[in-house]
Amino acid sequence: MAATRVLVTGAGGKTGRAVARALTARGAEVVALVRSRQHRVDGAVEHVVADQRERGAVMRALAGTDAVIAIAPNLAGQDREMALALVAACRSVGVERVVLHSVVHPQLTAMPHHTDKARAEEVVIDSGLDWTVLQPNAYLQNLAAYVPALLAGRLRLPYDPTARSAMVDLADVAEVAARVVLEGLAHHGTLELSGPDEVSGDDIARLAGRLLGRDVVAERIDPEAFVVGAGITDRDRRGRLLAMLRHYDRHGSPGDATVLRALLGRAPGALEAVLGRLLVG
Repeated sequence: MAATRVLVTGAGGKTGRAVARALTARGAEVVALVRSRQHRVDGAVEHVVADQRERGAVMRALAGTDAVIAIAPNLAGQDREMALALVAACRSVGVERVVLHSVVHPQLTAMPHHTDKARAEEVVIDSGLDWTVLQPNAYLQNLAAYVPALLAGRLRLPYDPTARSAMVDLADVAEVAARVVLEGLAHHGTLELSGPDEVSGDDIARLAGRLLGRDVVAERIDPEAFVVGAGITDRDRRGRLLAMLRHYDRHGSPGDATVLRALLGRAPGALEAVLGRLLVG
């Protein structure tokens, strides 16, 4: 039976909000599990303020829902604990359908937050529930943080500007999440969601220059200095971010869009369209 009322955990973040929009656009009712009352999610019929590691709180949020899309906070470090609480809560209230938001290439142990996702995947896959795992690449929308610098003619990246990543449009990821849970797709499936092109910082700078009609130069800045400047106070989260940047510096984040293209039934969103909206509307 198709889901009509869906719990979205981590709903107050960038991913959660996008998923909630995609669900409500398709007529679903969204229950938003958020970390604080300040995180209001447009379109949600109910907000539940809770820690995803608290089984009882998750049980209350699941009451009356048909399915859950589980999204852990970025670099949280407690993904497995959240997955354990979610699985136990689902079993207690009889919710069978679980869609877990993971990450591309979770087997990469050089990035601890990828290992965190792999452990959460294991919990869900072994749960006996009706699960699907989504593995998105880095979002093209992450470039929004660089717009002021791009407008000033610089793309200052905390990794090698020649490193390539198959960045994906978050709107496409959210569409897939909504369709998977509402249309009953990909039962017991793991779906890698990468964008159509492996792009570098140099590619982004060149495209930004063309869109803006001026020169834009990509340059590498020290990743440790970037992490310090990011204002993350938690030492563990800083370490996870730095490990990710160091890996991107050497390897980028490769990926293939075959699965995403097939699920969407169209070409996935590409760099030019997303960057154009960010820079010139």
